[in-house]
Amino acid sequence: MSNFTAKTDNYPSLSRPFGSMRPEYDVVIIGSGYGAGVAASRMARAGKSVAVLELGWERRSGSFPLTFSQCLRDTSILGSTAKSSFISKWLSSRDPTRLFQVFLGDGQHSFAAHGLGGSSLINAGVFLKADERTLQMSPWPSEIRDDPYTLDEYYTRAETMLQPSTYPDNSTPSKLEHLREESRWFGEKNKFYRVPLTIFFHNGRNSAGVPMQANRESGHECTGLNDGSKNSVATTYLADAWNWGTEIFCGCEVQFVEKTDGGGYTIHFAWHGSGRSVFADHFKEQLFWVKAKEFCFLGAGALGTTEVLLRSKQRGLHMSPFVGRNLSGNGDLLIFGYNGGANINGIARESLHPPPGTTVTAVIDNRVVDPLKNPLSGYVIQDGCIPEMFNPVIQVMLTLQTMKSQALCCLWNPRQEARKTTASLKSLFFGPYACNGSLQRTSTYLVMSHDSNEIMLTLKDDQLCLRGPEEGRSEHFKWIKKMFKELFARTGANMGVSYPYGRHQEEATVHLLGGANMSNDGTGYGGVTNHLGEVFSGSNSEVYNGLVCCDASIIPTALGVNPLATISALSERSVNLITERSGLSIDLETNNQSLNAYSKPSVSWDYQGQQDIKKGPQSIGWQFTEIIHGYISMGSKIGDFALSERVGKGSSCAMRMFLTIEICRRRDLQYQGTCTGTISCYALSRVALKIVDGTVDFFTPLEENAESSAISYHLKLLSVEGIHYRLEGHKLIDSNIAFSVRKTWKATTTVNVNITRLDGTNVGAGALHISLIDFKKQMRTFRTTRVFQISLIVTLMWFLLSFVYHISLFFFRPFVHMRFPRIPTKATDSKQPSSTSCNITTSDGVQVRLDTYDPLHIQKAGEPGANSNLSPILLLPGVTGVGAMYNLFSLPFLRCNMVEYFTQRGHRCYALTPRWGSDPAVAQKSTVFDCRLDVAAAIAYIRDKERQKPYVVAHCQGSVALCMGLLDGTIQSSQLLGVTANSVFMNQVFGYWNSLKGRTTLLIQLYELLAGNYFPIISSVKSVLFQRLIDTLLRFYPVGHPQDLCTSTACRRTSFAFGLLWNHENLDMGLHDNIHQFFAGTHTKLMKQVVRSGTRGVCLDNDSCPLLTAENLQRLQGLPILFVSGTENQVFSPESTLKDYELLRRRFGERLYRRFLAEGYGHLDPIVGKHAAEDVYWRIFAHLRWCTKEMENMDLQANE
Repeated sequence: MSNFTAKTDNYPSLSRPFGSMRPEYDVVIIGSGYGAGVAASRMARAGKSVAVLELGWERRSGSFPLTFSQCLRDTSILGSTAKSSFISKWLSSRDPTRLFQVFLGDGQHSFAAHGLGGSSLINAGVFLKADERTLQMSPWPSEIRDDPYTLDEYYTRAETMLQPSTYPDNSTPSKLEHLREESRWFGEKNKFYRVPLTIFFHNGRNSAGVPMQANRESGHECTGLNDGSKNSVATTYLADAWNWGTEIFCGCEVQFVEKTDGGGYTIHFAWHGSGRSVFADHFKEQLFWVKAKEFCFLGAGALGTTEVLLRSKQRGLHMSPFVGRNLSGNGDLLIFGYNGGANINGIARESLHPPPGTTVTAVIDNRVVDPLKNPLSGYVIQDGCIPEMFNPVIQVMLTLQTMKSQALCCLWNPRQEARKTTASLKSLFFGPYACNGSLQRTSTYLVMSHDSNEIMLTLKDDQLCLRGPEEGRSEHFKWIKKMFKELFARTGANMGVSYPYGRHQEEATVHLLGGANMSNDGTGYGGVTNHLGEVFSGSNSEVYNGLVCCDASIIPTALGVNPLATISALSERSVNLITERSGLSIDLETNNQSLNAYSKPSVSWDYQGQQDIKKGPQSIGWQFTEIIHGYISMGSKIGDFALSERVGKGSSCAMRMFLTIEICRRRDLQYQGTCTGTISCYALSRVALKIVDGTVDFFTPLEENAESSAISYHLKLLSVEGIHYRLEGHKLIDSNIAFSVRKTWKATTTVNVNITRLDGTNVGAGALHISLIDFKKQMRTFRTTRVFQISLIVTLMWFLLSFVYHISLFFFRPFVHMRFPRIPTKATDSKQPSSTSCNITTSDGVQVRLDTYDPLHIQKAGEPGANSNLSPILLLPGVTGVGAMYNLFSLPFLRCNMVEYFTQRGHRCYALTPRWGSDPAVAQKSTVFDCRLDVAAAIAYIRDKERQKPYVVAHCQGSVALCMGLLDGTIQSSQLLGVTANSVFMNQVFGYWNSLKGRTTLLIQLYELLAGNYFPIISSVKSVLFQRLIDTLLRFYPVGHPQDLCTSTACRRTSFAFGLLWNHENLDMGLHDNIHQFFAGTHTKLMKQVVRSGTRGVCLDNDSCPLLTAENLQRLQGLPILFVSGTENQVFSPESTLKDYELLRRRFGERLYRRFLAEGYGHLDPIVGKHAAEDVYWRIFAHLRWCTKEMENMDLQANE
């Protein structure tokens, strides 16, 4: 028909991305065969949210294997048997997601399909009802046994959906005519007819609305039709379910089901995401889960459903002891009439003319209808097709099996054997399709009958074991075989069989039935499920409400015919009666619209959410899997992740992340991963936590760290108990790894994690690691997420190169391109603008700026309010250069700066900008000694404005200027409440590198000769050549630790001018990127005096005379001083404050002097560090309060 496209799979993609699975649904269906498809369609039409979990992948028309090698790659051999040990050991692939599944057992083997649609993908599609006599046998439940016709209504429903039709009368393949002729030999009472097939023989749309193509009669049904003609479960029931809102997920291997507290069931499963099975040790231990709020249908086939039940029973789900017992192989026999007397044309082939026809075209139906005869003697015989890709294998197998009988026949019928030999040689030299060749003369028969129903399924060493009866094949099978021998004696063929190795005592089936048999007495003593497939909760008649088996596993006997129609009808019946009992109504009247590749579901539960997903970063077509494990400390408030890990290890609080990451690229060309997986941590949940939303950002800067990058994990977790968590993890990459392979490995394989509730409540923290063994496995997990193209290799290489590039930026840190300051077009808003700003005049007539910050009306528990009569605080900065935009104490880049800290506690702050940062004309002539006059003027101004004495917080040369003023008497110690001196005060001991630079002022003089008396902090690519040369040389400025290697030219220049000012670990990105906004250029005259003082080790005046004399020191008596030094100070050694501390204690006693070492801090970071408020400010505040209390005590004593 011209209005239908030639595209053979013109219908929507039914399966969804695994990451879109929701935590719970009304109904969860395990499997996707006939029974599962029925349940999915009907429950969706009843208005329920439905999820289907299929172990295999979605297989569409056009994707089925065409060659022998493709078939082998898509075949998995599972199970184990002593007789098949060679196959089990050397050919077993154990990949349950492959299409063809061969399960080896002891005395019994099974063949099935795993894929969306189950065995309907590769069966012949024969739709034959079970006969009345079979349904009346004693193993069936009385509800069916007493009224077999109760299934007719449901057979009709299945027919309506599957639309079986017979092979067209206008075509008669050779193999069909051959079977018709042979049927006459079986007698007049035996029935021959063309079988109904769930195959389209014309173009059209099926009952689900899917466009179908006419069958090409190639005979490929048993290996997967690529012509788009098969009404499989995928194109019928599942397509209908999809249109009604069912969400289908592939690659989900269900392990067990457990009852959920409060109702419903939790289904635990392993997800076969590409590459995850590489981690075999954890793959089936750390499971995913999904909840079924109302119903859980098991439709994974006799093997799959029974295995789930057995594992669930192991996990404590009580059920009948009959589970796994009394299975049937449906009496299957595959027999070949090899090298007979006529051309059969029974080999599948796409382009053969005339075509072989469908795999099955007709049947000899010899089932028992006479009520006086035993139904176990009934059987059916159907014609078959040899799969095209297995021609060589079948040729060799049949030749070996018939070689002995052919040799004997040569003695009494040499002419016939000569003909057979000639035919065999034709097939050998001219191929299997050669006219009159041995394979062209081979007929194939599929026999279905009745067996003893004694197959068992058990779990042994956590592996499923299939075992047939030890007595071997029944007499009935031997009788059928004898019957065929008599037939082949008439046709001149030799009999071949499908038994492995030709051992007749071993059976193979494509129709395994049972395992969760319906009970014949309504209790667990007679079966595993009741007549509806509901699982018994023990040996009595009580069932698990909502736990329903709906596939071949519930059929209690062999059917003696193809079971698909009966499976569908039984499932239709179960679902219909269960929904009626639950008060639900299935909408069977509404027809679907036409479904094509671009159709959207008519019903959608979260379509908007899926639209949002599509707008996100675009996948590059690759994904990988990793396992990261370690320990966390629960409720940890420990700031150190490594310490949290040790604490967690001591309490055996382990955590393991099993993640599959699909690599995406954002619009800003940065890489991001979409994360799917689980996290196991018994302290958080008894089973693995599910990642409901997860991303991994590759190499993004961390705002809380300067000069660093991170691989950041942002995961939202959900426990099976219903508790939500948020996990933030970072692999921190910084300059620490420079030129160190060991540190690089540690940085890229260590994830520091912090777990919180959604409301921010802290839960735990720790560190996780990737082991070397797991890393090797991780490298094997890279897989494509779409059809392979050469371009995918390029995209992967770009990602890997990007990864290596970002690592190399830190590994080769000194050689990385320099980052010049970015001059802001707009000043950053101050967190707390100054209340007033004025210029004050010093005693030598210089004007300097003094900013005032009024106290904030914020009061903390136990601390004085803003309106209290508290002492003002004078803040004295170090040398920051001329025209710096911000004062050190009020930087807007800090979470809490010092001004904010003290004004929040009720103190008014005054921040002085000394003359070295004011008028450039004055600054170039000024010295630190001159700046003592600025400090004196500020103190005088404050004393005029305030009733209380000011407390001074002084840093570096601001502290030195204060000291000079106190020593020479310019400032009276009695004017001050107390002092905090950071880094240096009277004695000056340079750090190591500063001591080398400061041995002479020649370096400064050389600079003045080449570039003048001004050293700028800000430089750019447009700077003069000499300044750019300095930037290049400063790449290699020595630092004490690799972490202090950075690329900021402003940072390097401050290090050159003053020494390394901080431990970079104490800076955040916002501060480090804006150094140029609080440091400006400095004049060399000031720097010379600093060098001279440091070289002499004491404060010097403008005439280089020491100010630290016994007479001057006496002026400090009675002034409380807190000395603060960072333990890693590389500008002034902590020995500087130690000398002052010891000197004052020994001279005036210990009561007024304190010293505080800030662990891990450098020179300036005690003032501007990201955690300075918690680590340092508190100590200054404590000293301030102590000084205030001392002053109050002195006032009381004076009044007394």
